[in-house]
Amino acid sequence: MHPILNLGIIEIPAYGTIIFIGLVIGTLIATLTAKKYNLLKLDIVLSTILASIGLLIGAKLVFLITVLPDVIKNFSVAKSHILATLMYLFGGYVFYGGLIGALFGYYFYCRWFKVDFGAMVNVIAPVIPLVHAFGRIGCFFGGCCYGIEYHGKFAVHFPYNEFVTELNEVPRFPVQLVEAAINFIFFLILMYYARKVRKPGAVLGVYLIGYAIIRFVIEFFRGDVARGILFGVSTSQWISLILLPIGFYLIFNKKIHLTKQDS
Repeated sequence: MHPILNLGIIEIPAYGTIIFIGLVIGTLIATLTAKKYNLLKLDIVLSTILASIGLLIGAKLVFLITVLPDVIKNFSVAKSHILATLMYLFGGYVFYGGLIGALFGYYFYCRWFKVDFGAMVNVIAPVIPLVHAFGRIGCFFGGCCYGIEYHGKFAVHFPYNEFVTELNEVPRFPVQLVEAAINFIFFLILMYYARKVRKPGAVLGVYLIGYAIIRFVIEFFRGDVARGILFGVSTSQWISLILLPIGFYLIFNKKIHLTKQDS
């Protein structure tokens, strides 16, 4: 675990840096496939900038919603440690919140500049798991989103982290690296599927179905406390169950219209 990257004269946070690298690579790949859907490379870049803002807002907001019940439950302790409570409330991110926020960002850009949203998400969807894979590597370096207690092969024993005091108590399942590997493979599968022009939103539909299944299973191997459990199902698992039928709708509904002409 190396939450800070030492580059000699400067130190930079590993988590944000690795995600930024993944975002740049993903955007470059998307620009290479933009022509297939008659999209401008500039639109891909500018829309991704707006989507990145939506990503940050969405990821923070869903994390806040996830941990707020715990703060309310322990309000007497929280009000005695206001600064620590605020750091806890705004100290994390939830991927699904970021995904939803990013899609809203792309939608607003397409509405604003009259760009085909269906084509846009077909171009962007294949690189989402690529960027996400980089993000999970960043999680591994930062020590967040860690796995359950695990004493088998490839178990990871993290060093002490003052921000996540329970992290080094037991060996952990390397869930961040496992999810990163799965996302890299999923990226290749989606790139292969998207080699042909698909109906508006179809590639996004395949992504939503595939990742919803992946994430639902992966959640059973997560050990971090901010899971937002409800009826034995985590927040991310509930979102997965919601996104699954949306994915099928995008693929199989023949009457769907996401193009600028029908907006």
